[in-house]
Amino acid sequence: MLQLKDVDVYRGDQQVLSKVTADLRPQQITSLIGPNGSGKSTLLQLLTKALEPRRGVITGRPLSIALLAQRNELHEPLTVRELLTMTTDVIDDTVVALLQLTALLETPMPELSGGQQQLAWLGFVLQQQPELVILDEPTTYLDLQYQHLFLETLRQLQQQRQFTVIMVLHDLTQAFAYSDQIWLLNDHGQLKSGAVADMADVDQLSTTFKTPLTDVIVNQQHLIVHA
Repeated sequence: MLQLKDVDVYRGDQQVLSKVTADLRPQQITSLIGPNGSGKSTLLQLLTKALEPRRGVITGRPLSIALLAQRNELHEPLTVRELLTMTTDVIDDTVVALLQLTALLETPMPELSGGQQQLAWLGFVLQQQPELVILDEPTTYLDLQYQHLFLETLRQLQQQRQFTVIMVLHDLTQAFAYSDQIWLLNDHGQLKSGAVADMADVDQLSTTFKTPLTDVIVNQQHLIVHA
């Protein structure tokens, strides 16, 4: 299990993360939420070893980690098949089918819609068969239809393959609907974490995001909306 213990991170003289302690539960989906500038991207960098803490320890990093950034660019117009086989010669037909890419394998990436491109990039990540998948705001540039398709497919594949996911999401309802665990960063770089049911505390969320929120439960799912 990946664990952070009393982790402090600074950018120059400014402290970005303060005494962060958390366990990243294996074979579960964790959503990292918090206001802009709270240090979410910095925390992801710690998990990938792109950044080291000034104080504290991080243990249990898995051997195979794959990152999907907000925006992904190719230096040449590869087809979907060429993208998926950049790191392996064998295409996982199950992944391709679930991502609705089977009929698009010979299509150049620039000809796909934004949602289709993001699904193709998710396929590229999963082709690497990582133990840990890190997603940095994967739905930011997608319309509502593709946001839900992306997250539903991710959830289905995660349950089938039992890899671990941590992702940054801005939509609180999506974070609570598609996750097992929530990591909540405040604007002081302090982290609280727990199971979805325990973290659906609207007083805590309203304070962290500095806006009044309410929790509406529909079909046993938490819908975090403006009050």
